[in-house]
Amino acid sequence: MKNYQTLILGLCVAGTSFAQKTIPYTIEGTFKNYVPDYVYLHHKWEEKNFTDSAKTVKGVFSFKGKVTEPNMYWITAVNNVNGQPNVMFFNDGGKIVIIANADSLGAAKIVAGQSQKDYADYRNMMSGFGAAQQQLVTDYYKAQGAGDAAGMQAKQTEYEKLNVNVKTSMKDFIKNHSKSAVSGYIIHFEYNNPNVQMAELEEVVGLLDKSMLQTKFGKLALDRLAVMRGTTIGYPAINFTQNNPDGKAVKLSDFKGKYVLVDFWASWCRPCRAENPNVVRAYQKFKDKGFTVLGVSFDQSKEAWIKAVGDDNLTWDHVSDLKGWGNEVGKIYSITSIPSNLLIDKEGKILGKNLKGAELEQKLEEFLNSK
Repeated sequence: MKNYQTLILGLCVAGTSFAQKTIPYTIEGTFKNYVPDYVYLHHKWEEKNFTDSAKTVKGVFSFKGKVTEPNMYWITAVNNVNGQPNVMFFNDGGKIVIIANADSLGAAKIVAGQSQKDYADYRNMMSGFGAAQQQLVTDYYKAQGAGDAAGMQAKQTEYEKLNVNVKTSMKDFIKNHSKSAVSGYIIHFEYNNPNVQMAELEEVVGLLDKSMLQTKFGKLALDRLAVMRGTTIGYPAINFTQNNPDGKAVKLSDFKGKYVLVDFWASWCRPCRAENPNVVRAYQKFKDKGFTVLGVSFDQSKEAWIKAVGDDNLTWDHVSDLKGWGNEVGKIYSITSIPSNLLIDKEGKILGKNLKGAELEQKLEEFLNSK
């Protein structure tokens, strides 16, 4: 069965719009059962992580600060922004009270502003979907164990219907909270998966009130849409810059006026090395007709990268940041396996993806031999 669990985890919606003004807050918290010496308060702003600490006295702690708009905060018992377990909540200013048991931090009692109230409502709704999904999964495998094909199909159908209901509920919640900065949070994080279609993402971004598009999460929602457009066939590709083996910066936009295959590969990747002769053949066949290749390596060793370029006779431009799977261009284009590629036209628009062997040559024949 397909797994749609990621659609329903950690989603949140706020119900009010905030002007850009400083709002003070206080957090009064209590840990039960487990009392760390310190607790740590984290949030993220303008792509930077911020952490504050407070000493506990008999499990009681407090924080004070200021916010300019609703934001996600979280508390950990270790000085680590990704520390687990943690207590997550929305902070839109004012007084916040947190009461948490060490053995069930996710069920902490949190009394805060409207953003947190909406977040709790949303989580409750989506938790109900999660329980229903899990029950269907259990029933599916029970039918499978009994050799009940009809029962398996029935549960699969129910699961797919439930997934449609999940998506509809998410959309309705965003629509009903169009002035919520956290609706932008939902769009940025929960619509960030390959199953989401461009039209669906455009629709939910369009549900946001225009006043929210200049807030943190509104901007993130717009960024999510821009990334999807820039990695989707038919749209202009996102420009990028990386260095070649000589340390010279090379931009994708440098190749405007040519058809270019952005080829994601690595010296250590056997399937990539096996595909390289096909790319070489296409390059030799069409290089005099306005076609070229830009190799983006997922290598970490510069020496291995350069050696593979020479060994495989890859006589086109190459770039890499030598971060392996952490390659920044790979992140932009959500590359999760290699070899992968993008075929881009002379105006910078994406024409195709993952074109291999004869398919690549056929696509080039279509565009170049007709010119």
